[in-house]
Amino acid sequence: MPFPPTPPHSTKSSFTRSFAAYFSRSSAQVQPRPSDVLVLDLLRLVEDLRERESRLQTELLEHKLLKETLAIVPLLHNDIASKDAQILANAIKIQHVEAENQTLRNQLKQLNLRFQEQKTENHRKTQALEDEIAELKKTASDHVCKASENHDHPPSPLRLPARSNFIKSLNKTTSSDNGSVIHKLFEATVADFKPEVAETQRPRRDSEELTDSTASSLTKSRAPRVPKPPPTRSSSSSFSSAENGNVHTEEAISQPRKVAPPPPPPPPKAKSKATPPPPPPPPKGSRQVAAKVRKVPEVVEFYHSLMRRESQSRRESIAGAVEVPPAANPRDMIGEIENRSSHLLAIKSDVETQGDFIRCLIKEVEGAAFTDIDDVVLFVKWLDDELSYLVDERAVLKHFEWPEQKADALREAAFGYCDLKKLEYEASSFRDNPQQPCGPALKKMQTLFEKLEHGIYNISRMRESATNRYKVFNIPVNWMSENGFVSQIKLASVKLAMKYMKRVSAELETGGGGPEEEELIVQGVRFAFRVHQFAGGFDVETMRAFQELRDKARSCHLQCHSQQQKFLCRSATC
Repeated sequence: MPFPPTPPHSTKSSFTRSFAAYFSRSSAQVQPRPSDVLVLDLLRLVEDLRERESRLQTELLEHKLLKETLAIVPLLHNDIASKDAQILANAIKIQHVEAENQTLRNQLKQLNLRFQEQKTENHRKTQALEDEIAELKKTASDHVCKASENHDHPPSPLRLPARSNFIKSLNKTTSSDNGSVIHKLFEATVADFKPEVAETQRPRRDSEELTDSTASSLTKSRAPRVPKPPPTRSSSSSFSSAENGNVHTEEAISQPRKVAPPPPPPPPKAKSKATPPPPPPPPKGSRQVAAKVRKVPEVVEFYHSLMRRESQSRRESIAGAVEVPPAANPRDMIGEIENRSSHLLAIKSDVETQGDFIRCLIKEVEGAAFTDIDDVVLFVKWLDDELSYLVDERAVLKHFEWPEQKADALREAAFGYCDLKKLEYEASSFRDNPQQPCGPALKKMQTLFEKLEHGIYNISRMRESATNRYKVFNIPVNWMSENGFVSQIKLASVKLAMKYMKRVSAELETGGGGPEEEELIVQGVRFAFRVHQFAGGFDVETMRAFQELRDKARSCHLQCHSQQQKFLCRSATC
């Protein structure tokens, strides 16, 4: 800043000016410098610009939302128009339905009025005709009494409870000419009366006629039934008992017979006391089945490794138990049936007339001894056919010394064997349909395998609880052993596992990788492991299918691992 010039003549004033030049005035310190004012103005301007920018961005966003809303509006208008059309069509349909309902209500009212009129008219006609019949009965009884007095017969009162009895009594007492004339006149009146009152009397007399017909049919005893001879036993069947009198073995289980042999008379009971022959050898097919299936440690190892890897990603959920509906209590139904007099009369009639028939069946059941389970099935079918002749099997047989325990054991063995045979046929005849989607096809195989597991469990439970009882009743038990039908069912389950793994492998070939394929592999290995543990091993073909599935699972795992590595490398470079 330049110093102010000092005048040459005044020393004091120059000193004052020079001193003032170094110290500015106090007012000069308060005033801002021009540069600070400019900065404040710029800051204020920047804030204004930022506010305007935010307002403009808000307006731009509002414009975008408005534009998108305007684009959606035509679609909404179209939807509203279609819904309005549907509402209009439904309203028209409702109007038509209401009109039809109103028409039906009117028709129902008219029918009710007609029915009431017809009912009143029929009641009036019935009352008039009953009065006429009463007068005719009175007149006929008077004429019959007079005719009997004229012929010196003691008068006897004539009871006419019904029309049919009245006609019969007239037939018996028409010895005179007057009686025959009255009889003809009455029959003509009744003939005219029947077509008119048939419909009106039906509601009133239905219960009476039904009771009379039921009572008359039940009071007539049915002819005693002669039972058909029981089915013939197979040629290999012979009663054998060990030292304690029980059956030890049976012949190998054959295929189901389609044609039963002709029924000859039952075998004599003396056969039961014969010396026991040596037990037959085990079935031929059992060793072959056992030789086909062998333990495969690779299945267990691969399953456990896969499960360990699977457990790291997610935990398995345990399925809930299936609720079993409560069994219906039949006591009310049985009590209602037994309280009917007609049912009790029928049971009493069967007890009185079918005694020889039932005693013959008792003799057959007590003397039945088998070594072939197929003979048991035929015998139970024959026994049920014969017992179906009775009105109520349970109520009739309790009046006799019926061998209930043996009959129930025979039925239990026959039904268990038939269920097992049906299950084995269903499993062995199963065919995978390639046209069916993979999910439902695998679910179908799993359901079938669960049925096989349940059937084998039932057989093992029956084998533990019923073996001694079956031996006491001379019922074969070898069909329940592990070398019998059980081995065939296990072999069928192995074949089912082979089809399951082949279907999974085929699905993996067509897939494109991903978590779905991993889940499918886990599902296939888990199913293979279950079957392996259930059947005790795999055969050669199933082992090949398992190796193919294992190779594809490993390749799929390597492919997924490489894809993950590529993804990690890309993310790292980014």
